[in-house]
Amino acid sequence: MAEEDQEKQSIERAIVRARDGVGDRIDELDQHLRTNLNPKTLAQSYAPQIIAGGAVLGLIIGFGVPKIFRRVIAWGVPIALVAVAVKNRRGHSESTGLLVT
Repeated sequence: MAEEDQEKQSIERAIVRARDGVGDRIDELDQHLRTNLNPKTLAQSYAPQIIAGGAVLGLIIGFGVPKIFRRVIAWGVPIALVAVAVKNRRGHSESTGLLVT
């Protein structure tokens, strides 16, 4: 009986040591994620790029989509879809990370 009690106590001490400081690490991780993934912070840091991208897109749409872009979309999208379908059928979808049907 003494051995069982001693073993139980050693297990309980190991559990307490394992739990010690876990809450602090969780709080640190939570604070890190909240500061780095805050939408307001992200929007502030990328505001110039977002504005420039919107201006370029506005100019393209405002003056009409150039013929070259229409051709790229008309030919490129179907070719890309066929390429993805062929890769998926050959079994390479795990390594490429493309769409899986």
